[in-house]
Amino acid sequence: MNYTELGEILSTNDHFNSLSKLHKKRLVRMVLGILNGDYKHKKVSPTDGISVSIHSKKLKKWFRKEYDIGNYLKVIEPYLDCVDESYCFGFGSKGYTKKYILKDWIYDKCFDYWNTNTKPVEISIIGKDIKPITTIPDNGISDVDSNGNPRSNKIQINPCVELNLDTINETIDELIKTKSRMRIRKDIKKNNLTHLLKWKHNLNNTLCPNKVLQLYQEGWDGRLYQQSNLSIPHFISTPNRIRKVLFNGMDLYDYDMSNSHLTIFYGLCERYGMNCSYIGEYNEKKNYYRNKWSDDFNTEIKKLKKYILSWLYGNDMNPVRGNPYYDVLNYHRMNNIKNDRMLNGIYKEILEGRKLIIRNQPTNNGKYVNVLNKEIPKKNKVGKTLSFFQFGYETKVLEIVNELIGDKMKVLIYDGWIGQKCDVSILETTIKQRLGIDIRFSEKKINKTPISTLS
Repeated sequence: MNYTELGEILSTNDHFNSLSKLHKKRLVRMVLGILNGDYKHKKVSPTDGISVSIHSKKLKKWFRKEYDIGNYLKVIEPYLDCVDESYCFGFGSKGYTKKYILKDWIYDKCFDYWNTNTKPVEISIIGKDIKPITTIPDNGISDVDSNGNPRSNKIQINPCVELNLDTINETIDELIKTKSRMRIRKDIKKNNLTHLLKWKHNLNNTLCPNKVLQLYQEGWDGRLYQQSNLSIPHFISTPNRIRKVLFNGMDLYDYDMSNSHLTIFYGLCERYGMNCSYIGEYNEKKNYYRNKWSDDFNTEIKKLKKYILSWLYGNDMNPVRGNPYYDVLNYHRMNNIKNDRMLNGIYKEILEGRKLIIRNQPTNNGKYVNVLNKEIPKKNKVGKTLSFFQFGYETKVLEIVNELIGDKMKVLIYDGWIGQKCDVSILETTIKQRLGIDIRFSEKKINKTPISTLS
């Protein structure tokens, strides 16, 4: 489904036809982005797998109307349902983020389209104008970064990717036949069907028939993101449970850098003479500590993992309402975390190590320079500055892996990849030799997600 076809679907609603040309265009782009898996919610809750997060400031900018700051609510109401009216993430003069899902009528019409339309998909870039992509690029990674400068990494990856259509069809049929009684399970099933139907539909395209096109772009910090403004879905914004269906039975593996953020942080601190004993112990025994903390604090470990990483990039561990994890963890739990010897030790090492790492980075004309030779002004906050260095190393690691395994690398997912089986010990040894950082990779063979999880 491209931009024009989605616009035709939305135009069946009288409200859509009453909007200005600009608001129609922005609304179509927003809905297309939601269908493609963009606007992921960053907090942890039961609805995060089916909802998207959109900031009120962004909505006001998209759908502003003179003398009516609440006009965006009138624009989105026929198309989006708010998951929880009492919930918002963030507060103050800058606005807040709420969680939304598309209304059922949009899903119904999209399902009809995906099930009945046999016309090949035209892949486009949606900017001020709709620009079709007419040729397959030599590399899946754009030659320019998000700022329009030449990219810094040397990764080469095939832009055309094969999927297992048989498994996709089989899973779609199973999902359709499966009955879901609870409302949230019905929404989960509908969300997963959307992903699968959309991917199946995009296999029928004009550019690389029976394959899908995947394009990446280097960000300002050197990290590899999905190329923006594409009319097609991307593996990065597709949930892992769906990727397992798409690549089932193809003898492919999912590789990830183990505890990548803290591992890179630890390695850089060690390089500059700081021994982070707490972080080092956690990296070595992460499964033990994660299970222990999950029991001690009666919480899901993924919540705690995100909380710990937030300390790297500017958050603190104070149990106050201004802390973005206050509603996720609550005061009592956050206070217990703060008083935990191991976690408090990790936090203190992060505070000291951040300053040490930043202080030891090279500069050029008053700007910091990371390992990929990207530059950032010194005036940025410590969290953003640290992530600039960390993400640079993340991509540098992937560059080394790509150099070693070549075409075995099929798909990039931030600090990992999907590809054919390889010897991770060789990768780990080479990275240690070149970067001085003890990166470890996890390896999991890709098998189809159970239907009970998808429905």
